Amino acid sequence: MQPNALPLPCLSLDPAIDRQPLTVAPDTPLLDVLALMSQLRSSCELSSRTQGDTSAASEDASQKAGEGMNAALPHPASCWLSQEESDFDTADAAGHCVLVMQGSQLVGVFTERDIVRLTAARASLINVKIADVITQPAITLRQSDAHDVFTALSLFRQHRIRHLPIIDDNAGVVGIVTHDSIRKALQPVNLLTRLRYVADVMTSQVVHAPVTASVLDLAQIMASQLVSCVVITEQRENRIENKEIKTLNSQFPVPVGIVTERDVVQFQAMELDLAKLQAIDVMSTPLFCLQPSDSLWVAHQEMQRRRVRRLVVASNQGELLGIVSQTSLLQVLNPADMYNVIEVLQQAVEERTKALENSNERLRCEIAERKRAEKALRQAHDNLKKQVEEQTAELAQANALLKKDIIERVAVETALRKSEAQKTRLISSLQKQAEHLEQTLHQLQKTQAQLIQTEKMSSLGQLVAGIAHEINNPINFIYGNLSYAGQYVQDLLNLLQLYIKHHPQPVPEIQIEIEAIDLDFLKTDLPKLLGSMKVGANRIRDLVLSLRNFSRLDEAQQKFVNIHDGINSTLLILQNQLEAKAGRSGIQVIKEYGNLPAVECLGGQINQVFMNIISNAIDALEEVFAKEAWVKAHGEENINYQPPTIWIRTELVGKNQVAIRIEDNGIGMTEAVRCQMFDPFFTTKPVGKGTGLGLSICYQIVEKHGGQLKCVSAPGEGSEFVIQIPIRQATHTESVYSPRRLKPTIERSEEQQLHGA
Repeated sequence: MQPNALPLPCLSLDPAIDRQPLTVAPDTPLLDVLALMSQLRSSCELSSRTQGDTSAASEDASQKAGEGMNAALPHPASCWLSQEESDFDTADAAGHCVLVMQGSQLVGVFTERDIVRLTAARASLINVKIADVITQPAITLRQSDAHDVFTALSLFRQHRIRHLPIIDDNAGVVGIVTHDSIRKALQPVNLLTRLRYVADVMTSQVVHAPVTASVLDLAQIMASQLVSCVVITEQRENRIENKEIKTLNSQFPVPVGIVTERDVVQFQAMELDLAKLQAIDVMSTPLFCLQPSDSLWVAHQEMQRRRVRRLVVASNQGELLGIVSQTSLLQVLNPADMYNVIEVLQQAVEERTKALENSNERLRCEIAERKRAEKALRQAHDNLKKQVEEQTAELAQANALLKKDIIERVAVETALRKSEAQKTRLISSLQKQAEHLEQTLHQLQKTQAQLIQTEKMSSLGQLVAGIAHEINNPINFIYGNLSYAGQYVQDLLNLLQLYIKHHPQPVPEIQIEIEAIDLDFLKTDLPKLLGSMKVGANRIRDLVLSLRNFSRLDEAQQKFVNIHDGINSTLLILQNQLEAKAGRSGIQVIKEYGNLPAVECLGGQINQVFMNIISNAIDALEEVFAKEAWVKAHGEENINYQPPTIWIRTELVGKNQVAIRIEDNGIGMTEAVRCQMFDPFFTTKPVGKGTGLGLSICYQIVEKHGGQLKCVSAPGEGSEFVIQIPIRQATHTESVYSPRRLKPTIERSEEQQLHGA
């Protein structure tokens, strides 16, 4: 009987029912059924993977072991699953058998064992219907609460079947139960699988065959022995030593692969000649082996991890000892065995309870002993307390003397502390004054730098505005009259041509004057001369516009400006320093502009940043010019020599930042110089050439715009300045110069003339 103390877990049959079995009609061709069963297992394309890469693939698939194998032979182990593991389990379980249905009624069951039986008999599968070869009648089980897993396992053992259709009261098919579905539903009971070992349930009578056997021979062995697989082995010599016999050679089978019913189904579906296929070419390898001492829980976990249905049991020397399948794992669900285990557990619980009672008795004795010890300790404590009181009285007298001495010492220390506090306050006051003076000095230096730069910018703005004003009027006069002068000259040339046409033979005096002034050259060169004058006037007008765009004296508030226009205006103003001169070549400027939006800033101040940085780059390239002159003077060729170049790149950084990178291939700078380059009055230029305020002011301008100014440089590798400012300002940026606004010299009418024709 089942013990009342430990009830069995729920072993209902319902979770083990696969409710989506594979079904076909009775008139379905057998070859179509084979293809359907094979496709459920694997529909992958062939692969060239080696056996080592396919060790975790399904054990039910065959592997290609030799290079000489026909290219039409599949490599089942190389089919990698693209679905989830649950999809794999469902398709794998459904592919083991097919239910033949006539409408909603079950006609029979067709399994892999039937395919192996037909293969072993060498029966022709062409033009054969599934109804001609199915097992009839099918053994079924009616769905009922009275039936559990034990009922299904009993029918499996009684009829030696592996598939049990479940029908309802109307003989309709509900699903199918297999060993695999029972194992997945129960995950077999952890307690029982941990208490049992592989040696208890393994099949020691293993059907095996040599590697040279054909697949047809293996199918015949499966059919005759009623097994679902054949282990492929090879013979190896084993040397045994003992006291009486020093060496002894023995032959024992070593498992190297396995061929299953599913492999035969796949080969039949592919219409291969099974008599010509050898086991070594199609067997699944390497094998997943267990030790006899492993628990069934380890075997269950290995089957789940490897996704296989059977594991070979081998000794430490690799000798074949047996095989464990899913059916073997389900042997632990024998009711008698389960009840025996429960009785053993109950006995163990009773023994453990008795041991706990004995321990409890010992603890009670120890508690009584500790109570007696506590009483003795309490008596000793009272005696000790009396002694402590006596010693305390003596210590109180000594303490009174010490207090008197301490009061005197405290008075002395208090006087010393007051003196020290006064000294500390004096030192702190002096330090604060020194820090205040240092801050004041720093602020004065900063203010001085700003004032100097303010006057510089004021003078520069007035100068630029004055130049633009002085140049604007005459250039407008010249530019406006050039078109009329060109028309007048053309009219005179047309009149002269008409005169020559009607008076081809002028008087000698006129002929002499024509030759003296070279009339033909004059007619050709005069229009060109007027064109050149127009080009020069255009360039002067562009220069005036660039000067106004650079200074932006009429823009005291932030506006959205085109950064590229500011860079181009700066380059135009510095064009004289960039062009080639006597003794040196020109400086090449490479512009790599990104697609930038208009940027909200103070255009004049940002242009001043461009002017200072590009001017410094030109100064740094003077060393390159000196090196170029030395190379030319000595007549040497330097393969590493690069012409002086300035790169200007612009790009978007994030959603609200633009970056302007100005790089040169000059002499570069040391780390010490780079760390001080933004300090006021710091300069590496000769006396009288630089003030040390340019980069400091640039840094303040960029910082006031909410941006960053960084420099990357190393000796001999040039320098790169990175200006990064936001596209939109969070708050209005104040000028780093004096708030005094310079009155523009150019009137509005003149500005309109500059932008006119």
